[in-house]
Amino acid sequence: MVDRFMERPTRIRVLGISGSLRQASFNSSLLRVAQEEVPAGMEIAVHDLASLPFYNRDVEEEQGGPDPVADFKTAIREADGVLFVTPEYNYSPSAVLKNAIDWASRDSDPRSLFGKPVTTMGAGGFAGTARAQMHLHNVFAETGSYVLTKPGVYVSYARQKFDSEGNLTDEPTREAVRKHLKAFANWILLLGRPRD
Repeated sequence: MVDRFMERPTRIRVLGISGSLRQASFNSSLLRVAQEEVPAGMEIAVHDLASLPFYNRDVEEEQGGPDPVADFKTAIREADGVLFVTPEYNYSPSAVLKNAIDWASRDSDPRSLFGKPVTTMGAGGFAGTARAQMHLHNVFAETGSYVLTKPGVYVSYARQKFDSEGNLTDEPTREAVRKHLKAFANWILLLGRPRD
């Protein structure tokens, strides 16, 4: 991919979402690493999913969605792209992350997930959440999102790469995050999404 990101100054606003509610989550730690390693001109704002209720169409039709849902949808609309950082449970992303995507997909606003540049990362065991990320890529085909899959960040054996305080100690993983975020910046520019 041509490195268009360096051609002109711009501001790219990315929404970062961890699919784990665990306090000592490797994936939340990986999202913090992403915030540290963004290319110049990009910023990542983290949105916590803990307050989102389970999707219920009855609630949606009666209330239009609770306040946490409305806030989540607004955060997606205001972002130029969305970074989903997922654990892997039983070959799939977490229920909390899938639930969030289900709520977000129920939005007719043209700035929602439909047509939005998105990408994934993940930290886990042997497969580095590769199967969960593949599952998400299939989900995003239905939401109409534009998914960047390469170069990818699949952190295998995460317990060996983060210390007890959640700090990433593995430099190759940090470099993979840098490369992926730069590619995501280029992807967003290619799709014409950032606002200067």
